[in-house]
Amino acid sequence: MKVEVSSLITSDAQAGLTLAGQLADCLHAQIEQGNAKADRPGGMNYLLSAPVPKEFTAGILFYAIAVANRGWTSKA
Repeated sequence: MKVEVSSLITSDAQAGLTLAGQLADCLHAQIEQGNAKADRPGGMNYLLSAPVPKEFTAGILFYAIAVANRGWTSKA
């Protein structure tokens, strides 16, 4: 799955939050797909780590988008 994001620059905070949600959904889909195919070493039944909620991922991504936009204090 290859996803390209042309820019993290958005017009306002609401657009940034929407973009963060979309990126979090895409990232979690990739993680779930990878976990489904994961081989366990030596045939052992290793448990996968607990999943991180999408809201946490979206919050971190939103912070990165806000930094890219310099807090939306100037025109994008």
